[in-house]
Amino acid sequence: MLNAIVANNREKVLGDRLSFIALDGPEITSTSIGQTVMRTSDKPTRHASLVGKNEQTQAAGRPTGRVSKLDWLRKALEVFETNGIAAVRVVDLAQQLHVAKSGFYWHFKDRRDLLEEMQKFWIDEFSRQFIKDTQEREGSLRERLMALIRTIRLKQSGKLDLAFTSWAQTDPSVRVLVESVRDMRLAFVRDLLGELNLNEEELTARVRLFVVYFAWSDVMLDGQADSVAGENLDLVLDIIVGDRLG
Repeated sequence: MLNAIVANNREKVLGDRLSFIALDGPEITSTSIGQTVMRTSDKPTRHASLVGKNEQTQAAGRPTGRVSKLDWLRKALEVFETNGIAAVRVVDLAQQLHVAKSGFYWHFKDRRDLLEEMQKFWIDEFSRQFIKDTQEREGSLRERLMALIRTIRLKQSGKLDLAFTSWAQTDPSVRVLVESVRDMRLAFVRDLLGELNLNEEELTARVRLFVVYFAWSDVMLDGQADSVAGENLDLVLDIIVGDRLG
């Protein structure tokens, strides 16, 4: 079912800006707009921040100086998450990184190229890698679901999801991207919970509860007295999925 949904989503492409969306394979491919940020053969980033604090990358054949391509991408994602897509401006990023604006063009063709790299990173790091890690993990369904939940919490994926959802309100191509990522996540969780042999109606309801709660609760409750920090994840999982996990 996952492959069927993903294959259908591939048809939802609006021009060259989304030509990199190829959700049916092990990696996000690119046809007309440069390299992806991460392929499945690369080592995934393992930390709570958007991009590793100590990782450095280098554009092929070009000197990078003090600020790498990943530094630019990381700063752009941080600004985007906090202030929205309009705030992602090359001159402002250069000022925050304490470098000349010209350094940006060693790594990106222009601002549009940067925005496309941000989109690719979000798909790969916050969906594909989550799915890949869960699929490769051994253990019971409960153990695999708990590992997925802890990864979502650790990476604080809801904050970046919220920023992309907001961007999608003003950009039709980003809306297609957000809908494709949503469908990919729903299909994956459906495959997992399908092991419980639920009827179709209950399966659909519990899949939606799982995806929505664990994608958004840390954003909705951030800073509140009933924050998700320290919550009893086993209890929450039992409430959402039911008592069939054992």
